[in-house]
Amino acid sequence: MFTLNRGIISAVLVHSDHDELMEMEKYVSRLIEFLGDDPNRPGLRETPRRFMNALLELTRGLREPPPKVKFFPMEGNEYVVRISINDIRFISLCEHHMLPVIGTVTVVYEPLNSEVPGLSKVARYVKWLAARPMLQERFTARLANELKEVLHARYVYVKVCALHMCAMIRGVKDEDMYMVTEAWSDGISNEELRDLRNSTHCRVPRIVLTKEY
Repeated sequence: MFTLNRGIISAVLVHSDHDELMEMEKYVSRLIEFLGDDPNRPGLRETPRRFMNALLELTRGLREPPPKVKFFPMEGNEYVVRISINDIRFISLCEHHMLPVIGTVTVVYEPLNSEVPGLSKVARYVKWLAARPMLQERFTARLANELKEVLHARYVYVKVCALHMCAMIRGVKDEDMYMVTEAWSDGISNEELRDLRNSTHCRVPRIVLTKEY
C-alpha cells in the first residue's frame, strides 16, 4: 500500500508498490501522448510522477486511518448546550470526472456528556473524509452520521457549500454555480432542526475566472 507523509509520498515500503507506481506513471505518459502531446519533452517529462503524487495526496483518505479524537473534560459547572465549528475548508475530487471540489463545512453538535473534543480534530476528520473521490450529497450525510459517533454527540447537523470544477470549466461552464447540502443525525428534535436550518450558514469559496488585468 502507498503511504503518505505530510502530503508527500514517503519511501515506498514494498518493492511491488514501487513497481505498481512506475506502471501507473507509464499509463499517464500514454495518456499525454493520446491527448496529442509529447510526454518526453522537457516540460512534461516529470509530469507522470507529479500527477501520481498529486492524485495520491488528494485521495489519501482511502488509505489512511481516520484521525483519532482526544477529549477534554469540562470542569465544575461548565456545560455547553451547542457547539458550532464554521467554514472548515476542504478539497476533494468529483467521482464522476475526477476534477476538484472545493468547499467549506459547518458542523453543529451538542455534546452528550461533560467532555468535548479538541477543536482541530473535527477539521481533521472533515479533511480526511473529503480526501477521496466523492459525491457531495454522500459526503454530507456521512459526516453527520459518523461525527455523531466520533464526537460522542447527542446530534450533529452539517451544512456543506462547494464549487465543482466539473461544472465550472467543462460542460455547462458556469463559474457562479455552487451546491449547498445539509444533513443531520438522529437525536435532533424538529424544533432544533428548524432553528439550525435557519441559523447555520457556510461560505462558498470564490474563484474569479473573468477578472481583467
